Amino acid sequence: MATEKSERAKAEALAGYLDPGPKHLNCAQAVMLGGLVAMDQDPDLTSVAGYLGGGMARMGQVCGALSGAAVTLGLRDRLVGQIRPKNLGTTFDALQQMFREFESEFGALTCGDLLGCDISSSEGFREAKRGALTRCPEYVGWACDRLIEMFERDASEGSRGI
Repeated sequence: MATEKSERAKAEALAGYLDPGPKHLNCAQAVMLGGLVAMDQDPDLTSVAGYLGGGMARMGQVCGALSGAAVTLGLRDRLVGQIRPKNLGTTFDALQQMFREFESEFGALTCGDLLGCDISSSEGFREAKRGALTRCPEYVGWACDRLIEMFERDASEGSRGI
């Protein structure tokens, strides 16, 4: 069940992604923002995901929304304290499950496949930007939902706090 805080976190993430101006966040940064807001952490930390958008440096590889989720989990582990070895496997398992569910839901894991173009070329990047306005908000929102669910589940199980 979504809480007011989780809904706000997701809304801020989507607003950052959809902002056409200088406050625009790429997909990875937007998911990170959602996670940071959910954890009550500094939103400026989103800058660490600056080169993950467009499937890693606009190369069309792993979807930035998924990369942003993975980086946010690592950051969470650092911010809330040292990760205990027994939790590391659980986090890997949960992240792998997230990736599998994403691929099942959307048909691919890579930005290039999701947007149907070679994002690494100038022409492909222009084409990708058009597709990203309609498709990527769904990926960002989906990844935010799953990431925040992971945070909430971990907090309720007492394995990590947010």
